[in-house]
Amino acid sequence: MKHCRVPITSALLLLPLLGGCNAHPLERVCYQHYGEDTTSVSMDSRRKVDILFVIDDSGSMGEEQGALAENFGVLVEQLEQLEVDADYRIGITTTQSANPHCQTGGDEVGVLRLRSCWSHLDDFVFGGTDRRDEACRQACPEALAELLPLPSALEEGGSLVARPWLERSRGGTNVPEGVTGAQALACWGPQGIAGCGYESPLEAMLAALERSDDDGDPAAGFLRDDALLQVVIITDEADCSTTLAGAAAFDPDGSRALWPDPGADQAPSAVCWAAGVACQSLPEGRIGCEPADVDLAGQPTTPEGAVLHPLSRYVELLDRIDAHKRQVMKVDEPQVLLSVIAGVPPGWAGEALDYQPGDDAGFLANFGVGAGCRSDKGEAVPPVRLLAMADAFADEPGTNLFSICDGDYRPALQSIATRLIEQLSRPTCIDTGDAGSRLVVDGRATHCIVEQRVGQERRAVPTCTREGEGWALPEGESLCSYAVVDEQVHPTCAANDQVVELRYLQAPEAEFGVVEVTCETDPGLGCGGA
Repeated sequence: MKHCRVPITSALLLLPLLGGCNAHPLERVCYQHYGEDTTSVSMDSRRKVDILFVIDDSGSMGEEQGALAENFGVLVEQLEQLEVDADYRIGITTTQSANPHCQTGGDEVGVLRLRSCWSHLDDFVFGGTDRRDEACRQACPEALAELLPLPSALEEGGSLVARPWLERSRGGTNVPEGVTGAQALACWGPQGIAGCGYESPLEAMLAALERSDDDGDPAAGFLRDDALLQVVIITDEADCSTTLAGAAAFDPDGSRALWPDPGADQAPSAVCWAAGVACQSLPEGRIGCEPADVDLAGQPTTPEGAVLHPLSRYVELLDRIDAHKRQVMKVDEPQVLLSVIAGVPPGWAGEALDYQPGDDAGFLANFGVGAGCRSDKGEAVPPVRLLAMADAFADEPGTNLFSICDGDYRPALQSIATRLIEQLSRPTCIDTGDAGSRLVVDGRATHCIVEQRVGQERRAVPTCTREGEGWALPEGESLCSYAVVDEQVHPTCAANDQVVELRYLQAPEAEFGVVEVTCETDPGLGCGGA
């Protein structure tokens, strides 16, 4: 018997079906040919993802946080559906800055926070603005005012500690009984509006990811080597990730070279724009802007002399994490995803932005540029540094950057979830030769058999049961497999001219073990084909 080991191209949707026309326990079609020329694939069920939300907690973000809390459930529900059954962790930090001219110090940057918004309602009041209702109470019922995560272990047999992240795995969840992950996230997600106005989402992201490697930090162990990483940045302003020396640009006793009004009492957010962006006039009256390294005097400089940290600092961090994960998981596909919800127009699809000064003199004075988008919830600064970061980790320009001016964040979170599921999905693409999709009968790939091994026990994996337009576990079964064909197959299969993909469903908390798929490499239609 010839055995060829073929690469696994998916951990989410995988697995074959049993075939055919015989009453054999493995139900093979044309059993007499089996064994002459076959391929075998051992599959695992790696469906792990670690998600880091970096949420703007400045004074203008109250309604946006409320809308986010109402829609967090979209992401969780998608990850928990039976076809996906993801093992996930969700951590949340804010855009808090280490800039000494903010209200808080650098020790707050990148801290993972998991507490009911009811426990810090004062954070939802800023100046004369009170967002306690919109951002917290409307999405989180008072019954969950004291909601806290249950203790959990980083590994089997480890210490049980309350971790600062939401998690769900085959071992269970750290959400108390009777509370769903979506409900918990609606309470834990809102962060308040009393944070620093010099938002630093990129530096906060870096700090949060580095805290995972600090054994003394509560966030230690958040990142798993064998899990996909998804970062989601949500802000209505420009990134202002300032270097230690660059903080002098905001000092009233400094040169004020980047201040639009040198006579102002306090540096506005416009300093962040001036310190990280260079713009030029384009044909037809348009204005184009790109990330730039600018020094304290407002002049172009090297990355080392810039007021803001260079973008390479963050690209290189994510690239290092990605390379390590690929090596550990022995895969070629990207294992780090970045999505941004910021100040692009609703419905934006990657076209060049026009950075006009706008017709609001107050907005221009405060932020250094006209609004990138407007809604009944407010206005947002167009992204430049964040746009460049998003592009660096996009499959195609515009596919991972969404508008914060959308009143409904469901489409954005749905898109993020869909991309996650596609990435978690390492599909089992099946060769069928000239027979094509005709080898699939009632969800069975008739030229393949599927076996599961748990310990010393081996068993045939049954075919899933049709349920409406989808599939379901047969009664009494904890694992089943089914085939999809033609336009339903994963893009990876289609790109390789493979028209059959094998997938599986697994009951919650059921053991996966080792699942092996064996298929004929040159199948004929035989008695099972059409």
